[in-house]
Amino acid sequence: MDARELSQLFSSIYYHCHPHFTVPLSHSSVRALHCIAMNPGTTVRAVAEHLGCAHNTASEILRRLEDKKLIFRKRRRDDERVVELNLTPSGRKVLEEHTGLDIAKLERLLTRIPKEEKDVIFQGFSLLLRRLKEEAPECSTP
Repeated sequence: MDARELSQLFSSIYYHCHPHFTVPLSHSSVRALHCIAMNPGTTVRAVAEHLGCAHNTASEILRRLEDKKLIFRKRRRDDERVVELNLTPSGRKVLEEHTGLDIAKLERLLTRIPKEEKDVIFQGFSLLLRRLKEEAPECSTP
């Protein structure tokens, strides 16, 4: 199996098991939420770098997320010039909808899979995540 096949498998799994969205979001908005979730207290500059866009474009995406009450901004105590970004509880829920799998559907499926096969699935995903973190501790865009 090569990287392309693994990516296609992942994409197919998501297609067959994604939840319904309660809040429609653009792909860039979801990526911005994901960046903030993985890096709590991050900045607009870091989100712009992650998205590969200009600072003002990232600011506009973040303003829309803030208007939807999915993120909040807070000035850093030790340096009030720095504004940190964090998810609200609603933002965390919406991000899970857009990036995760349908938990109920997955649970129904997992109850029908033998324990040995489930163990292999979980070990494979855990190993892949561990190796990814070893290679690139923070998510980045090429």
